[in-house]
Amino acid sequence: MPPIDVSVVVAAYNAADSLPEAVASTLDQGVSIEVVIVDDASTDDTLAVARAIADPRVAVHAMEANGGPGAARNRAIEESRGAYVAVLDADDVFLPGRLKRLVECAEASRADIVIDNVLVEREDAPPEPLIAEPQLAAMREMDLATYIAGNHPFARNQSLGYAKPFFRREMLDRLMLRYDASLRIGEDYLLMADALAGGARCAVEPSAGYLYRRREGSISARLAARHVAAMKRADEDFALRHTLDANARRALAERTRALDDAAAFIDAVDALKENRIRAALARVVARPGAAWHFRYPIAARLKRLRGELRAKMAG
Repeated sequence: MPPIDVSVVVAAYNAADSLPEAVASTLDQGVSIEVVIVDDASTDDTLAVARAIADPRVAVHAMEANGGPGAARNRAIEESRGAYVAVLDADDVFLPGRLKRLVECAEASRADIVIDNVLVEREDAPPEPLIAEPQLAAMREMDLATYIAGNHPFARNQSLGYAKPFFRREMLDRLMLRYDASLRIGEDYLLMADALAGGARCAVEPSAGYLYRRREGSISARLAARHVAAMKRADEDFALRHTLDANARRALAERTRALDDAAAFIDAVDALKENRIRAALARVVARPGAAWHFRYPIAARLKRLRGELRAKMAG
């Protein structure tokens, strides 16, 4: 059997509409690939759509019960055979030539991981790069402290949490790394942080190769209090597993403060929904940093109002 350069792992849950385009974006990348789709017990036609993709490079597996993105990706990694592992969300796409660039970067730098730029597509707006390309080009390598500092909850721009790192399979196996299946949000961050803390080297490819389609709506609907609590527990375990340098410890302490602010913001939003105004104010007063997050729902509401006004004027 010929060698495979890259295994593209896709965890799919209720993604029947977007999955064909996601997979199609992987099939002409200039390297040998396999696409390993794991249906995470979808309640729509995702599994049937995946099985209908007529390409011998696409393999489809099904979870017996919904385990979340981490569990589905772990299953996909175990089923994969490529020298490198690339993660693709079922509603996003790879941009042309991405995998070839990442393989070439990894081989030239002998890095264990390559991280590239991301185009973020929001509703009614052209895609924008996650990070300015010159900023990434000047970085060349990503260290642990920089990665932790770039992963704060509710960060709208410049957040490395949107990035999809490209892993050397040998490194994942050598360090015995897989996704933390207990996390429903933040599992990407933890895998990358564990790799860097374990001594993996991460090269930077400054061009954008991944299109992330950001789903708009209430920002608190995606990140609930239980998610923040789970991320804090995972961070505490992470700090116990690794000996961190001073820069990484400072970055992790700042991330902890950001998680606490996020938890206070979510509590305040929940209180407002229940018309408990005093309780909401008390949470914000106790953690003033939480107030900063209210700019996102307000901005989203203003955007909707502008759209409604334009529609009325056009009518």
